[in-house]
Amino acid sequence: MIGKIFNNRYKIIEKLGSGGTSIVYRGQDLLLNRMVTVKILREEYASNADFVRRFRHEAQAVASLSHSNIVAVYDVGFEENMHYIVMEFVEGESLKEYIRRKGAIPVPEACNIITQILAGVQHAHEHGIIHRDLKSHNILLSKDGRAKVTDFGIAVGMSDVTLTYNTSSRIMGSVHYISPEQVQGQAVTEKSDIYSVGVIFYEMLTGRLPFLGETPISIAMQHVQGELILPHQINPKVPMGISYVVMRAMRKNPDARYDSAEDMAKAVRAAYSGESVDSEEVVPTFEEGEQINKVIPKNTKRNEEATGKKGLFAKGKLNTPRLVLLIAGVVVLIALIVVGIRFLTIMGPGSPAVMPQVVGLSLSDAESRLAEEELVADVTYVDSTEEADTVIGQDIAEGEEVERGSSVGLTVSNGISGPEMPDLIGVTRRIAELTLANRGITATITEEYDDEVPVNEVIYQYPVEGTIITENTAVELIISLGPEPEDIFMPNLLGKTLEEARPIIEEYQLDVVETKYASSTEYYEGQICEQSIQPNASTQTGVEITITVSEGPGPQAKNHTAYYMVPDDGETHEVVIEVVDSNGTRQVYNEEHDPGTFVDYTFEYYGTGSMNILLDGMVVDNEALE
Repeated sequence: MIGKIFNNRYKIIEKLGSGGTSIVYRGQDLLLNRMVTVKILREEYASNADFVRRFRHEAQAVASLSHSNIVAVYDVGFEENMHYIVMEFVEGESLKEYIRRKGAIPVPEACNIITQILAGVQHAHEHGIIHRDLKSHNILLSKDGRAKVTDFGIAVGMSDVTLTYNTSSRIMGSVHYISPEQVQGQAVTEKSDIYSVGVIFYEMLTGRLPFLGETPISIAMQHVQGELILPHQINPKVPMGISYVVMRAMRKNPDARYDSAEDMAKAVRAAYSGESVDSEEVVPTFEEGEQINKVIPKNTKRNEEATGKKGLFAKGKLNTPRLVLLIAGVVVLIALIVVGIRFLTIMGPGSPAVMPQVVGLSLSDAESRLAEEELVADVTYVDSTEEADTVIGQDIAEGEEVERGSSVGLTVSNGISGPEMPDLIGVTRRIAELTLANRGITATITEEYDDEVPVNEVIYQYPVEGTIITENTAVELIISLGPEPEDIFMPNLLGKTLEEARPIIEEYQLDVVETKYASSTEYYEGQICEQSIQPNASTQTGVEITITVSEGPGPQAKNHTAYYMVPDDGETHEVVIEVVDSNGTRQVYNEEHDPGTFVDYTFEYYGTGSMNILLDGMVVDNEALE
């Protein structure tokens, strides 16, 4: 495929990856001298009307879209029984690859990426297109920081009557990102895409997926029935407002989600900036059984904008009610100052100390602050996710009066106690399991296909290297199954030696699990005389096979006589007898003959095969050898 040119224009440069139904290449547009992405439908699906329809549907769906956050489609075609789509080439990596490499993405960066994704999704929805398979794999990140939505292979129009299940009763969409209504076989809407975007946002903020399981079905059912752990409960750096945005996007009832991708983007920006939004935007209406603390920031700015008033003044005029309050406050303040001076005069140096706020300070800074008030720290250490030697609690509230010289109870973080998470990316499953077991760490292990990571090696780990593992830490590993299997016809290995068969086995990615030896009268010693999957049988790459090698004695010699009359044309002719049998291909006779002479020759052959008689290099007779 490398070097092939489609439509006299698109030259294939290198393979980028493959999916279940298509293979993706980097190509060059020779006419415009630019890099492009060429997606080719797998050969085995080229005659399948359903796959071809879906493949063309992707091109048609995206061709109507033009947005900086959507991968553009340039061309579509059919050539040499191959269906192809030519798209914009995005130099960078997928969001999935970025998360695997980096872990949890910082909140500012995650908010920037998700709002770009939402912008592209909003554009698609405005043009009547629902993606239905949004996932981090389908988000490309360019080197200039732009996020682009791609792979509209199962997209549908909003007017289509479309269920989640196809004719093969398979769930359409990736199970880790699928909406509850898709799992239940209900019609999809733009709110199904919003749910998937919520999952992607969750994955960026935490470095992990919200739901994991042993099987696709178990994962899918968690989307319907599972309890969602909010991002800030996993990653304390995530603001609660952002967590609530994720929660609303991932509501199991579509009606409780954001009305549009644009609305969700507005909520993300508001929650990140610290601005308040309407309570139903940040803290959605809770469904039965959900218990989450509501935190609604103050909305001073919005109130000012809504009323047209700012502080004590509105449109340049003094706000009278507020002026009265201001004057009263000043009077009270003066009275307090006078009383305070009288109090200090009476009490003198023996006056009580006022407890300062020391939570969040280092222990040394807290002790210094207490010393200023003539107070002494009584320290208790506890395990905590906070940095070691950080004060996380005080038994006397800020502002309370306390006798000087008194002890103040401080709770100080001892840091996290537990083993460190090792770096397991790229090691084998066995080594990863032994390494974790030696450290007393238990992990959830799942498997997935990967074109780049060798089979049985770790693709992804959570948490990242160096994280302290506590009893509450969820440790997850994803192990590579290697490339996704491709449909093939089993090659014929019979009659070949192991050395001759080896390159064929490698080409078809076969897994020879056992080699047996047995006597055979059909094949010579050292030749493969049996294979567990018959030649030309339909199977897949990576399949396990057993081969049997002959120990002899092999086929016994048999005699056959060839007869041929040389043409009486006045010319001398070369007569060759060629034999193909278990011993291979060979000439058993080669003589010059006068015109009109008769050839009568007996030869030995082995096993079964055929005989060819050639006159001056041309086959003039053929006969099977039984």
